[in-house]
Amino acid sequence: MEDATAKVSEHDIERALRSLGIDGGVEVHSSLSSFGHVEGGADAVVDALVATFPLVIAPAFTWLTWAPPPPGVRIERNGVTEEWLKIWQKPPQAWRPDMPAHKRIGVIPETLRKRPGAVRSTHPTHSFAAIGAGAGEILASQSLEDPLAPIEELLMRRGGWVLMLGVRIGSCTAIHQCERLAGRPFFIRWAVDQTGRTVETRVPMCTGGYYRFEPLLAPVARETKIGGARVVAYPGRPFMEICTGAIRRNPEILVCRPTCVYCHDQNAGGPIVR
Repeated sequence: MEDATAKVSEHDIERALRSLGIDGGVEVHSSLSSFGHVEGGADAVVDALVATFPLVIAPAFTWLTWAPPPPGVRIERNGVTEEWLKIWQKPPQAWRPDMPAHKRIGVIPETLRKRPGAVRSTHPTHSFAAIGAGAGEILASQSLEDPLAPIEELLMRRGGWVLMLGVRIGSCTAIHQCERLAGRPFFIRWAVDQTGRTVETRVPMCTGGYYRFEPLLAPVARETKIGGARVVAYPGRPFMEICTGAIRRNPEILVCRPTCVYCHDQNAGGPIVR
């Protein structure tokens, strides 16, 4: 449980992060409020992350660029809900490098995005921000067809770690890439890129069943506490292999509830273009 009365400094954060014994870059998911009162706010957290790890990467996703399907396009089993019908009624914006990350992503990734020396990928909805050794090369692996490729590059090929700062496993984007590696289909969506063109991309959706992965990952987890925040780190390759294997053995592990449109359409085989 979060302790809102806890007080922590940048030094406290850095000391706790170093206690995890991580020797690689990290993919970070975070909640600033989970720490309690942080002296220096999100900047102090980012300072501690950058001081501790050779590379820090975080999602900088945005929802402002979503575009409706092109005229005449009909796709079934594509995870279309009432929420999406409402989203498609709003005029999309063209993606730009200084576009803020969605507020659901959190203030820590947004602070990282604005940090001098940070780089950001150019995917119109699922961009990442990163700072440190190899940041540009890792982000360059991203494409419209494979938007989460930087996660796979970091965790599977560059010795990276998943780092959860005060958030549960349901916030972990890496499991989405495990879905893809296990052969699970992403959905088709459209967005306006930085040139003003409407482009087609593939994106994941539901995370409601992700809590089931926590006990599977417990044997490789490293844990500490910073203020009121539970901090859990997972070595990247074992994390990806455990989750991918679990999905291949039992795709139902991902299902959050029987009425979920996303889970239903994925289990039915994903998008079909008519």
